[in-house]
Amino acid sequence: MASKSLMDWRSDAAAAFDEIENAHKAVGGSKPGRRFLTQQLNYAYTMLLAARFQGFARALHAQTADAIALGAHDANYAELLYGSLTNNTTLERNNAHPNSIADDFARFGLDIWADVDRERSRNDERRKKLWALVTWRNAIAHDDIDAKLKRGALEPLTISLATCRGWRSALNILATSLDKVAADRCQALGLSRPW
Repeated sequence: MASKSLMDWRSDAAAAFDEIENAHKAVGGSKPGRRFLTQQLNYAYTMLLAARFQGFARALHAQTADAIALGAHDANYAELLYGSLTNNTTLERNNAHPNSIADDFARFGLDIWADVDRERSRNDERRKKLWALVTWRNAIAHDDIDAKLKRGALEPLTISLATCRGWRSALNILATSLDKVAADRCQALGLSRPW
């Protein structure tokens, strides 16, 4: 079973990503070769991936906090517990880069990335892709691409449809691993498995 946040990632977010890919195909065609007029679509796809993953991470954090708070035996205590677990989260202020995710999930006593890396091999490589995505997202959003390229702060050096698809694939696996680790943590706290 999956959390609502993961189900939304797999349905709503995936449909939005498919729309961008269909627009890409309509503008650039589907045959191999260099594509013109698609760079802005690649930038839009990058922004959408980062935004939707942040929404997923925030929702998963809130669902986990809710599951933990529901384990309290007193309604007032449950409300206080939920508030302390969700108040002023890093994901509300910052992008969903690995450090902000780690900060927020640490509230549950999790070393989230250590657990995610144990959950599935090569998740450390996928986390590097998340960093690259968020770095590109910030360069696009702050109109800072040329300056970051000069400083060597962007990897890869350009974004293509294949780059976005690679990021999407990495995020799909990370989302599944994060979802499982969060549910495992609830169970380790002596609660019923929430999803």
